[in-house]
Amino acid sequence: MNTDVPNRQPIETPVVDVKIPTRDSRDTGTQAEREQAVEGILDDCFFALGQAIGMRMTVDYDAVMFIRDHFRVRFLAAMRAFGNRWSQDRQNVTGVAMMLGERAVRYAGNRGSVDLDSVRQAAADVQRYCKLHSRRAGRSGDPSGEGAQSRIAGYWCTDDDGG
Repeated sequence: MNTDVPNRQPIETPVVDVKIPTRDSRDTGTQAEREQAVEGILDDCFFALGQAIGMRMTVDYDAVMFIRDHFRVRFLAAMRAFGNRWSQDRQNVTGVAMMLGERAVRYAGNRGSVDLDSVRQAAADVQRYCKLHSRRAGRSGDPSGEGAQSRIAGYWCTDDDGG
């Protein structure tokens, strides 16, 4: 039996190169920085969506592309308006992505896969939820407190296409 402790060296470089913005969160950065950040946010949301759907169903390619295109526009608009708030909004937005997955599975019913129609219906539900949540949080009145974060997170699901 070998009792030698292996000589393990700490990892010198990160496994994934994640750049955390050091600027003020209201600084919206360049278009390229926003687009890169949004791609990472979408990846995180797809991971949460997949966790919600699990092994119950597959997701059709058209549905995946709709989700990416639909929310990419909204995330870019939110980032232009409020800066990169992902570190503050991550829990809210990934929670909503999980809700999107649950709703899509419900709309898909016994079809065997989440199709485009199911995802569109689920996205409409999520947008209604976000609007109601942001309005409710906006009534709290404190622009610097929890209500402000929830209100801004609500804009991640706005109706307008980036305007």
